[in-house]
Amino acid sequence: MSSLDRDAAGALIVGFAGTTAPDNLLKAVADGLGAVILFTRNVASTDQVRALTSSLRAARPDVIIAIDHEGGEFSHLAPANPWPLASPRTLGDLDDVDLTRASARDAAATLASLGIDLMLAPSVDVNSNPANPIISTRSFGTTADRVSRHGVAFVEGVLEAGIAPCPKHFPGHGDVATDSHLDLPRVDRSADEVQAVELAPFKAAIAAGADVIMSAHIVFSAYDDQPATLSHRILTGLLREELGFTGVITTDALEMQAITKTQSIEDAAVASIRAGADLAMIAVGAADPQALTQHIVDAVGNGSLPAERVADAAARVRALAASLAERKRQTAFDGAAIREVAERVVAEQTFPALGATPYVIDLTQGLHPAWYPYFSGLPELFAKIAPGSDGVVLRDQHRLSEKEAALFEEQHAEGEQPDDALSKAAAAAQGRPLVIAVQDAGRTPWIREALEFLLQRRDDVFVLCTGIPEDQALVPEGVPSATTSGRNVIVLEAVVRALTRDA
Repeated sequence: MSSLDRDAAGALIVGFAGTTAPDNLLKAVADGLGAVILFTRNVASTDQVRALTSSLRAARPDVIIAIDHEGGEFSHLAPANPWPLASPRTLGDLDDVDLTRASARDAAATLASLGIDLMLAPSVDVNSNPANPIISTRSFGTTADRVSRHGVAFVEGVLEAGIAPCPKHFPGHGDVATDSHLDLPRVDRSADEVQAVELAPFKAAIAAGADVIMSAHIVFSAYDDQPATLSHRILTGLLREELGFTGVITTDALEMQAITKTQSIEDAAVASIRAGADLAMIAVGAADPQALTQHIVDAVGNGSLPAERVADAAARVRALAASLAERKRQTAFDGAAIREVAERVVAEQTFPALGATPYVIDLTQGLHPAWYPYFSGLPELFAKIAPGSDGVVLRDQHRLSEKEAALFEEQHAEGEQPDDALSKAAAAAQGRPLVIAVQDAGRTPWIREALEFLLQRRDDVFVLCTGIPEDQALVPEGVPSATTSGRNVIVLEAVVRALTRDA
């Protein structure tokens, strides 16, 4: 195998399907593949993940194994993670950097115990746009100062556990109204604004020792008309030369439609490496590491990608792998950090005692293909703690027309069961304490309308904001409410216990 072949493989991070490593992946690892990324599809249990990572290291001991692990409702480790990480926004709202550091250390120890050594977190995006459809509670907050402080604490916590953190999504994914999984977002802030807001947390994270930074599939018009992932001006000029980052640059997943609407995954891999990325990420289960390696080799052969850029990328990845091999791993964790988060969320707000039989209407976002939930919805958690409770999860649009609303009034007056899902839920809640949960209602018209519809029919309601806490501004004065700033299962169970206590 030529040095070019090995370098080309070393500049790739790929995903795969199944809970055991396929033969072609093990061969690619043996031949120099830079890194492997795990997803929900690869995780069934703690023992299974450990066996999987052991098999990858048997193929080559210094292969880097990565996973997204940001905290909140969703995770790729749900079946193998007894103490899920709090959402970053919850940590930012509590604003205790020691608690953030401890939370990150526990989460990183969880990964280390499973044989994973690269945590693709934290998100240090400043969620300055409340209409942002993809960052939300993945961010520590809405200001550069708070995100910077907690981003640094998080990076420090991960490093203390002996694995590598990866701040993302450079130069910043917070001021968008488009999901880059679906289309190409654009940020038209001036360069001065980008420096003051988006870049500040990345500068702080670099100073704190971040090993890896992930690029965003976003056009920043002040710098380039190409998305950051494919922009030499941003990855090399801004991140490397201006900010002085010397570690590994990884792309976000190149199969996202922000990239693939205009080019193939293979061509995007070449373009990203040419721009300055050291790891081109192809996370789909059908990723073919051998074909991707050959595409990079061919690009060098036809002159579209300099061989020295590929060699430099692979060398940075190998240097990270060597550094990881020398670090002392902390693998002990007992959930103390997330339990403290949950206790403080409850202690710092007011939760009425509703008794053991409330009805909960969970108005929540649709499931995202990039994540997997720890639970099906709030009714599941209520039923676990208070078996006499009941409820419904509504994840799709259930907006009522004026005609449907009038029909509800007529049917309800006659004691009939309405056909509309929201109306059925309202009817089922009659005579019982009602909890309405909303997640990012501010950016979701149907949730706002559903909340208004329900509040018009009940004056004895408790509203729980499980997304960004700005949703509390939508709750009318006099209606009791609280926020969890995310849907971490441990935090929500503590809230359920508080709400279902006897009056």
